[in-house]
Amino acid sequence: MLLPLVAALVVSQPLNPQQPGASVSTPDAAGPAVSQPAPPEPEETDRRKQTVVTASRAERKLEDVVVATEVITRKQIEAVGARDLGQLLQHHPGVELVRTFRGTGIRLQGLDPEYVLILVDGERVSGRVGTTLDLGRFSLRDVERVEIVKGPAAALYGADAIGGVINLITRDVRRPLELGARGSFGSLLEGDFRANAGTRQGPFEVRVGGGYRTRNPYDWVSTDAATSGAGLHRLDGDVALAYAPGDGSRLWLRGQYNLRDENAVDLNPSGAVLDRRQRQEQFDVSLGGRRRLADDTSLLVRGHFGFFRDQLLQDQRGSRALDEYSQNFNRLYEGVVQADHRLGAHALTGGLEVLGERLTSERLEQSPVGRIRGGVFLQDEWDVALSSDADGPRLKVAPGFRFDLDSQFGGAPSPRLALKLDPSPALTVRASVGLGFRPPSFQELYLRFSNPGIGYIVAGNEDLSPEHSAAVNVGVDWRPPVDGWLLSASAFHTRLNNLINVTASGVPNPDEPVTYHYENVARAYTQGVELNGRFRLPVRATYLDLGYTFLDAQDLTRERPLEGRSRHRVNTQLSTRVRPLNLEATVRGSWVGGRPYYLGSDGGMANVLGFGEEQEVWAPSYFDLEAQVSYRLRGGFEVFVNGYNLLNAGDQQFNPRPPRGVLGGVQWEY
Repeated sequence: MLLPLVAALVVSQPLNPQQPGASVSTPDAAGPAVSQPAPPEPEETDRRKQTVVTASRAERKLEDVVVATEVITRKQIEAVGARDLGQLLQHHPGVELVRTFRGTGIRLQGLDPEYVLILVDGERVSGRVGTTLDLGRFSLRDVERVEIVKGPAAALYGADAIGGVINLITRDVRRPLELGARGSFGSLLEGDFRANAGTRQGPFEVRVGGGYRTRNPYDWVSTDAATSGAGLHRLDGDVALAYAPGDGSRLWLRGQYNLRDENAVDLNPSGAVLDRRQRQEQFDVSLGGRRRLADDTSLLVRGHFGFFRDQLLQDQRGSRALDEYSQNFNRLYEGVVQADHRLGAHALTGGLEVLGERLTSERLEQSPVGRIRGGVFLQDEWDVALSSDADGPRLKVAPGFRFDLDSQFGGAPSPRLALKLDPSPALTVRASVGLGFRPPSFQELYLRFSNPGIGYIVAGNEDLSPEHSAAVNVGVDWRPPVDGWLLSASAFHTRLNNLINVTASGVPNPDEPVTYHYENVARAYTQGVELNGRFRLPVRATYLDLGYTFLDAQDLTRERPLEGRSRHRVNTQLSTRVRPLNLEATVRGSWVGGRPYYLGSDGGMANVLGFGEEQEVWAPSYFDLEAQVSYRLRGGFEVFVNGYNLLNAGDQQFNPRPPRGVLGGVQWEY
C-alpha cells in the first residue's frame, strides 16, 4: 500500500486544466550485478570473456552461454553518441525500429514490439501504449551495457518473450568517488544534459543521477499543418543504494522517476487540425538481495513496483467538437525468488516469479482491470564431456521449462531445448527450439473507443485467448586464424497461431458508425537468415562490422507479406581510435530495402483498422548514415561532434524519423 501512495505523490498535475491534480554469487538478470572490474573493451581483449546474464538468468561468460547473446558495451554507447535506446539500436544487425504516434518500438526477427520483452536489470517495464513500449523513454545515462537475446525466451521469462529479450544493465559504483557529466546541443534545438555521481565506502555504495532532454517538432511536409514528429521534453532521475558486507552477498534499493512531454500537430482525415500534447510519467522502485549460501549455491529475492501515467490532450483548432482528454494509470507488481546451484557438470537455475498488473483508463469498457500471473521455471545447463583434451570438442545441453498460471487465461507451458557445440576452439554451433505465448492486452480485451469524426468504434473482446508460437534458431560462429576476426551465420523460423486481428465489415460513416472487434483469426510466420562479420583492419585499433539480414514474413490468413518489413537489410560500422592524437571516430550506416504497406482507398493508412479498399504500396528503400568524432582532452574532458541521418532519409508516411541533424557537446568523467 505504501508504494502506490509514494507514486501518487511524485506524479505531477494532469494536462487537463479543468481537472484537479490527481561466481555462484553472481546476479540473476533480475537484479544488479555484484561489483566486478569494468568489462574489457572489445578492441583490447577478446569479447568472448565478457560477462552476461540474460541468456540464462545467471552470470556466464559470453563464450559459455548456450543461447547466443549480443552485447553493446558502455564504451560503444558513448562512441556512437546515442541519446536513447532507439537511437542506439537503429543500426544494430537484425533489429528494426517501428515508428508510430505511440512512440518507437522494436522488431526482432520480424516480430512486432508486443512480442519483444524489454527489461531493466531483469525487471519488466510498465507502460505499453497500445502494444508499443516506447524506446525513447529509456535514457542511456546510467546503462553499463545492453544485452540482446533473439529468439524464444519464454522458458525463462514467460509471456511476451516470443521474439527475444533486450536487457539494460545499469552501472555499479566501483571506486571511492565517481563523477560524470555530458551535455550536447544541435539541430532542432535539441539539448541533452546528464550528470551522475557515485561513491563506494567500505560495504556501502551510493549512486545518483539525472538528465534533461529537449527537442523541437519536425516536419517532412511543409504544405500542411501537421507535424511528422513530436517535440519533446524529458526529465529523469534515479538513486541507488547498495550494501555488500561480504563476497557474494548484496542488498540493494533502487528508485527512478522520469517525465516525458510531447507536443505535435495532427491532421484529421476530415481536415480538422488538432494540437496534441502527451505526458508520460514513470516511477519505479526495486528492493532485493542476493546471498551465497554455499560455494555452489546462491539465492536471490527481489520485489519491484512500477507506476506509469499516460495523459493525452487533443485540442481542435477553431472548434471544440473533437476536443478530447484521457488518462491511463498502469501499476505493475513483480516478485522473484531464484536459486542457482552447481551440481557437478550441471548448472541449475530455478525459481518462482509473480507478476500483477492493474490498469485504470476511461477508454476501457470496465475500469479498473487487473490480473495476476505466477510462473515457475527451471533450466539445467549440462556440460557434456566429449573429450578429456582441453582443446577437444565440447557440448552443452540446456533444457528449460516454465509454467505460467494466469488469473484470466489459465496455464501455459513454455519449454525450450538449447544446444551448444564447440567442435574446435575456432568453431561454435548453437541451436534452440521453444514455445511461447502472449496473453491479450487489456486494450484488446476491454477497449471502448469511438471516433465520431470518421465514424467508427473499436471495441475489445473479453473472449480472446492467448497467442502461441513455436520457434527454431540455429547459428554458427567461426573465428578465423586472423586476430580480431569473427564470422557468424544464423537462421530462424517462428510460427504464430491464434493471432489477434481487428475484424469488421462495411465502411465507416459518421452517421452510422461501424464497430470493429478484436478476434483470434490470424496465422503468420517469420523466417530468415542473418550474416555478420567483424574484422580488425591493418590500421591499428580499427574495426569494420558488416551485417546482412534476409527476412521472409508472411500473413498466412490474408496470404500476403506482413506489413512494414523489409526483406533485405544491410548494416555496417567502422570504428577507429588514434591514440597519439586522442581521437576516436565511429561511422554507422544501414541500407533498408522496400517495405509493403496496405493503404485505404483514400491513400491513408486506414488498414490499421481494416476499413476502406486496400491497395498494396511499397515504401522505397533508403540508406541511413551517422557519424561521431570525439577528441579527448586533459582532466577527463572529451569533446565530440555527432551527425545523424546524414543522407536525410525519411518521409511523412512510411519513415517519419528526424531529418538530417548535427550535435556538438562535451563530456567529463572523474
